[in-house]
Amino acid sequence: MIHKDNGFPYYLQIYQEIRERILTRNYLPGQPIPSENELVREFEVTRATVRNALKKLQNEGLILTEKGKGSYVNQPKIEQSLFKFYSFGRDHSELNKNSVLLGVEEEQNIEAQKALNLPGDQPVKRITRIRRLDDLPVIIENSYIPSFLVPDIETYDLESLSIYDLLENTYGCRISRAKEFLDTCLTDHDDSELLEVDEGMPVFLIKRITFDLKDRPIEFRESVIRSDKFTFSVDLKLR
Repeated sequence: MIHKDNGFPYYLQIYQEIRERILTRNYLPGQPIPSENELVREFEVTRATVRNALKKLQNEGLILTEKGKGSYVNQPKIEQSLFKFYSFGRDHSELNKNSVLLGVEEEQNIEAQKALNLPGDQPVKRITRIRRLDDLPVIIENSYIPSFLVPDIETYDLESLSIYDLLENTYGCRISRAKEFLDTCLTDHDDSELLEVDEGMPVFLIKRITFDLKDRPIEFRESVIRSDKFTFSVDLKLR
């Protein structure tokens, strides 16, 4: 399988071969791939070469590696259009998902207050949740809402209810549009622990400002999203 005279690094040849097996479904989602020892014997290379190939597959989200258990084919990423108003709570009803509420705090937050056009003495409610798919944490979500808009919001079941449903149906804030900023970053120690990933893993950082029918900003949201679980797409059309 390895072409030793074409100048192409061995680990990349192994990476491409295993990637092809995954994409053609020779290795199915959730199925273990051959162990390091088996790959060493199959490709007649060193263990370090095999590990470099597996690391590249892991970085691309194609496999998951657990100490003592080996590597498994990852589930396909969830595709999210950048042209669609996305809500984890409202969308993907077919998936096994749930939320864990970490807390609701009233605070002064300069970035949120600026995004919401609030004066410096106007507090916001910060709602922090972990979004989970198949019992894996995939999103750290912080929602900031002007406190005066959502009195007693902490008394509602924020693990089960959509914040957007609460804003519209309970507090009468009809949503008209949102402005979103997509960036990337690396997880720090705290984010890594919450998402159960290695520190320094590349993730998406999305900031969103949501507006009501009067074009008034009513929510500022900051989400850290695992890049091995989500991908973002844009449909481009020629005129």
